[in-house]
Amino acid sequence: MEKDLDGRIRNSDYKSALEIIDQNREKYNDAEKTKLDVQKVKVLTELGLYDEAFKLSQYLINSKLTPEQQLKILIERELIFEINDDERSSKEEIDKAEKLFIKHPELKPKNYTHFLIRKSSYYRVNGHRKIAFEIANEAKRYALQVNDQANLPDVELILGLGNRNDPKKRLQHFQRALYLYKRLHHNEAINSMYNNIAFFYISNKDFKIANIYADSAIANSSRSNVLNYKGDIFQRKSEIMEKLNKPDSALHYYKIASDFYRQFNNEQRNLKVRELAIQYDFDKERSEKELLEKNIEGTRKLNVTLFISVFVLAIFLWLILKNKKRIEVQKQEISDNNIALKTNLEEKQFLVQELNHRVKNNLAVILSLIDFQKSQAENFDYRNRFEDLHQRIKTIMIAHELYSYSVNHNDNALIDAKGYTDKIFETHQNSSGREIEYKTDVENIFLKVDKALPLGLILNELITNSIKHAKNDSLILSLKLNLIDDNIELSYSDNGTVFEFENNKDSLGILIIEGMVKQLKGSYTRENANYKIVFHND
Repeated sequence: MEKDLDGRIRNSDYKSALEIIDQNREKYNDAEKTKLDVQKVKVLTELGLYDEAFKLSQYLINSKLTPEQQLKILIERELIFEINDDERSSKEEIDKAEKLFIKHPELKPKNYTHFLIRKSSYYRVNGHRKIAFEIANEAKRYALQVNDQANLPDVELILGLGNRNDPKKRLQHFQRALYLYKRLHHNEAINSMYNNIAFFYISNKDFKIANIYADSAIANSSRSNVLNYKGDIFQRKSEIMEKLNKPDSALHYYKIASDFYRQFNNEQRNLKVRELAIQYDFDKERSEKELLEKNIEGTRKLNVTLFISVFVLAIFLWLILKNKKRIEVQKQEISDNNIALKTNLEEKQFLVQELNHRVKNNLAVILSLIDFQKSQAENFDYRNRFEDLHQRIKTIMIAHELYSYSVNHNDNALIDAKGYTDKIFETHQNSSGREIEYKTDVENIFLKVDKALPLGLILNELITNSIKHAKNDSLILSLKLNLIDDNIELSYSDNGTVFEFENNKDSLGILIIEGMVKQLKGSYTRENANYKIVFHND
């Protein structure tokens, strides 16, 4: 049951976790009941039953708890005080927890990251954002040090919340948190992150991308068990529809959200009633237990059995301490090895990041040199060639901006095809003297960098050719990127009547396209102004 209960709490299935605790508590002894009650405080807090959680914590904090159980109760009490805007009490719980870590350093590997998250939240809620951000970064360093995969996505989330003045970094942290939650299969957290990212794009008035994330949250909501989370998802979708001037759709999603909120409120009311009844039985049990303990205490005096028990316990403790000392030596050896490995990894990570940074800087310098050389060229043909070269290098640079190199190649190893192609179109749109409109139909495709770069260069050459040779006053470019089985199919066209590549087989543009198609191990066909490329997505 313990494993099942931990799994439900980890996946935010708090309602069924509470049912398991309430149904099975009476089957266990006092120590096991205490362990269940410690977990119950967290469950009640997450369910929004703060009064019930606080009352139970008051009893537990005065009971005989293990250091780890004390720590968990202190952290939950800090959250309850924080939610109720009791800054002083919240700080007191943080300080008590910090002292507990000093007294019991063995608690840190499993619990310190979570504690730092709560500490950062306390400072952020109370207006000390700089301190909160520093603590969040400390939490990330520690989580990486001890490989705390469970809390690392929460750290990325609070780092995103702390980057208020840097939207790009804020979004990167949010997307990193989403990626980590997906690795943990944490559906409730995945939905929450989709919602956060959608809100980020709403704040930046990019309602189209916000709608994509909202739809992802709705698609994933069937795996959700938390009604108010579901309500938040459809509420966000309603807000986006309203921004997109679709009042009927906005009303539809608003009604769905309202229904989930109504169900949640009914559920909360029923839980409160049930917990009141359970609390009454709990108080009665506690009173009987206290009375029984007093009676037992009176009969224990001068009991020979107690002396024998103490003697046996002393021997047992001596054996435990002897074994503990040996274990601590082994733990220290393991810790030293981990520190050495971590240092080596950090050095490699720094070198990789420095290399990527220099590549980006060098590309920027090259672009500046090309712009300077273009401004010096008097020949119109040379100026056009410099401009073409600028666009090709810019296409490569965009891919580097979207891709982060890491020692762990699985991290950030894919490029969003839609984001990449849109940026290429926007670059031409901003630099061309012609009026350009582009239409894209790009599926949710993520490419490795060795596929994305050739694809970007091909698209750049097609756009450049359209700008140069399409005869219409208003240029309309169309791109479709579809995933069919394991193949990616690119379809490109413009509204012009001439496709110059037809008449110049030796042009640099067609050579680049053919070379990039060959690098992709793909094939292409061309008919007038329509261009189709197919390659395998491996």
